[in-house]
Parts: sequence; structure tokens; C-alpha cells
Amino acid sequence: MIDVHSVEFYVIAFVVAMALVTLLVGQRTRGEATTNIDTLDLTPSLADEAGLLAITSDSGDTVAITRTGLPIFEGDTVVLVSTIIDDKWHIEEKRATKGRGPHVIMDGTTQLTFLKPRRYHVRYDSEITGQWVTLTYTHRPGSTTRTRLKY
Repeated sequence: MIDVHSVEFYVIAFVVAMALVTLLVGQRTRGEATTNIDTLDLTPSLADEAGLLAITSDSGDTVAITRTGLPIFEGDTVVLVSTIIDDKWHIEEKRATKGRGPHVIMDGTTQLTFLKPRRYHVRYDSEITGQWVTLTYTHRPGSTTRTRLKY
């Protein structure tokens, strides 16, 4: 039996502590990142509520992203920058070109064809409005997720 006041006890305790820290903080292998940029097709807003996000899979491999209530200037172009690493999907909504027209409220949609069928942990950030949301989305035929963005 080792005495708790001995040097050997403290050396063993230190080695065990360092092993635990190494296991907890050690690097994890991650998959390759893929990034896609897609333009939102903008139409005048008919939605009752602004700040909604819908992600919908059709019967094939296509995923539609719909965003309501975008406060932009007439002539603005909005893009979605999607970055996927393993099951993490980060979507950033950005203004690509700045219009010179009056302030308008628009809805935007785009079709994505690069997603593999699986469950994704999604983070959606709007650079335009400062809103964001996190959600879980399973890409399979007929799947739909709707949520409200937060400040």
C-alpha cells in the first residue's frame, strides 16, 4: 500500500491527471470541409411573419431553403454560404451586392443539390439582420423543418 504522504503517490497522481487531460483535450480527426455559395431568388414578401426559415427535402436529392422577411434595398443580391464538416452544416446569409433602391421586405429561396442523406446539426447566421438559429435537420425525402430566427 502506498502512503498518501509519499513522493511516489504524488508522482502517480500527477501522471494519471496528465493522462486524463490529454484524453479530454486531444485533437479529434474531422472530415474535409466543403463550401458552396448559392444565390437566393428574391420575391416581394407575402409572409405574415418575418424571420422564418424553412428547410425542405423533395422526393429526390434537392433541398430547398426558404427565408422570409429579409429587410433589404431594392437591387440587393443575397447569397447563402454553406460549409459542411461531417454532420455540421453552417449557413451564412450575406449581402452580395448593395442596391440603390428603396427599402423593401423580400422572401428568398434557393435549391441545394450537394447534401448527402443524413442528419445535420445546422447553424444559420444572417449577416444582414443579425439573426441566427441552431437546429437539427434530417435530409431524407419529404423532410421539412421550420423555425424562427433569433436575435
